[in-house]
Amino acid sequence: MISPGLQNQEPVPRGTRARTGHGPGLLVSGAVGLVLLAIALSVDLPRASVGFKGDEATYYLLGQSLARDHDFTYQRKDLIRVWEEYHAPEGIFLKRGKTISVDVDRSFPFIHWIKHDDPVSTRLYFSKAFIYPLVASPFVWLFGTNGFLVLHAILLTLDVWLAYVWLVGRGSEKRSAAAFALVFLIASVVPVYFVWLTPEIFNFSLVLIAIFLWSYKEVSPAPGFLFGPASDIAAAALIGVLTFSKPTHLPLIAPLLLLAAWRRQWGRGFLIGCVFACVAAGLFAANAAITGEFNYQGGYRKTFYSSTGFPFANERETFDAIAPIHGRSDVQTEILINPNTGEVFRRNLVYFFIGRYSGLLPYFFPAIVALALFLVRRSVRAGWQWLLVLAAAAEVAILLFITPYTWSGGGGPIGNRYFLSFYPVFLFLMPPLASVAPAVLALAVGALFTAKITFDPFWSSYNYANHAKAGPLRMFPIELTMLNDLPVAANPDRSKRRLNGGVLAYFPDDNAYTPEGDSFWLRGKRRADVILRAPVDPLEGGGWATREIVSLNVHIRNGIKPNVVTIDTGPDEQTLTLQPGEQRDLALSMPRGVPYKPYDTPMSYVYAVSFSTTAGFAPFLETPPSSDSRFLSAMVTLTPRLK
Repeated sequence: MISPGLQNQEPVPRGTRARTGHGPGLLVSGAVGLVLLAIALSVDLPRASVGFKGDEATYYLLGQSLARDHDFTYQRKDLIRVWEEYHAPEGIFLKRGKTISVDVDRSFPFIHWIKHDDPVSTRLYFSKAFIYPLVASPFVWLFGTNGFLVLHAILLTLDVWLAYVWLVGRGSEKRSAAAFALVFLIASVVPVYFVWLTPEIFNFSLVLIAIFLWSYKEVSPAPGFLFGPASDIAAAALIGVLTFSKPTHLPLIAPLLLLAAWRRQWGRGFLIGCVFACVAAGLFAANAAITGEFNYQGGYRKTFYSSTGFPFANERETFDAIAPIHGRSDVQTEILINPNTGEVFRRNLVYFFIGRYSGLLPYFFPAIVALALFLVRRSVRAGWQWLLVLAAAAEVAILLFITPYTWSGGGGPIGNRYFLSFYPVFLFLMPPLASVAPAVLALAVGALFTAKITFDPFWSSYNYANHAKAGPLRMFPIELTMLNDLPVAANPDRSKRRLNGGVLAYFPDDNAYTPEGDSFWLRGKRRADVILRAPVDPLEGGGWATREIVSLNVHIRNGIKPNVVTIDTGPDEQTLTLQPGEQRDLALSMPRGVPYKPYDTPMSYVYAVSFSTTAGFAPFLETPPSSDSRFLSAMVTLTPRLK
């Protein structure tokens, strides 16, 4: 017997299905398209974006190479092309290719895939998935670098339209559907990535389109292509593309296969699986045919910055002479499985939902609204929607387990860059909407966290640490498990500052000034967060001794104004009322540190401490006057007690 929630045609309560006609959806999606296309065609992208962010340089170079040179290789002319628009291609991922031969003999498995060094030692390839720049290349050929944005504008316009159509098919009132489709996009961090030359918008859109293709028949009588198995096949093909673009998209095929199995549609399920496997495997095989490696991030791979130099820049800077090897072929079991795996995973689950820099709640609040409505409105909840919940949960588990110290994207992204493409899954959990209230709620709360980012995405993307220094985002905890991928880590004046006892200090906001020796000034009338990383000492026989901060001794020297200073370590909070110039010492207990072990570094413990002040002064305005124009409050010296 087929479960009612998993039938091919799910009945919608009488009176909830909207009439045909899509005026509000056309208006909203058309307006989005016109605005985005206007930006894409008119902005001076290299000047507006200041420089490259994240992995942009690699995708930019590969997209330009495909559009202008019609090849996948990195050459000197690709490097020269960068300086026509930008200053330097920070973060180019390159690899040396292989040649492949197939040997057949009598030993198992009889057919042997043999890789050889490329006889052309100077031939280099881009070490990223080629599918996004390949799709973008016709637009780049037509519109130059702005072609990337033109592609993004087309995709996001289609996203809004399909979201609206699906919500109406689900039984939503048309104005409510149009409002939520728009808010789902704009009340999140998605618009920021419109200006990034990376696959985030591409992957986001393909996920939304793929789920729309197979799920629309579940909510509406969709004659033709969308009603038959062809839409499932098309969805499977898109998921195959997504899996090549980023293999963590693999869980998205599970709902399609499980739904077919539940309904005993064995032939359809087999065809879905075959199409998915053929597309994904075919793209990996194409990568092998181009570069000699199935894994575009594996092999002899390096990353190049201005600090290292770039191959072909001159005779001295060659691929072999500069930059360390940084391939990703082997599973780092010492990171994935160790005594701290469970604790790190539990902490990351909390950070995933409410983290200050990457949390689902602040950066994707419409997803919280959709999930809440899905759980609350049980009468219209469909069984197949649980399959989407399981797919999203699997993706979260994969991200947090496989990349426990870089699960938001690395390099200080805005929001969770790795999870952004799974955000559309939550749209398809929505029940029928009879009013605009959910859209208003999603906009009102989501805008509190993302409006200041999305209204100026170019500035926000380049100054990616600033948005979390003030406002409601400071309510949320700092993701200590991603210490060296937090925005502060990119600023050497504010990160890894050595204090007493060998402790490294990070200052993620502007409310504590840069240390002066072992001490630092607090800014007046502010709360300053300080991250402390316990030292790791070398052992005589080799290896490392991981230290923990048991307690923290704090010496405070107040400024020239009466002041109240509060220090909070989590388990211990103390408040001091201080007179001008008064000095006080106190000891605070510390929590268990957060284990931190990225890549092949020794494991260490990380802590967060906050300081609040009620008064301040500017020495520049005092008598006698000083050249110091900072707004100072009290000077702090920290001395840890280690074990």
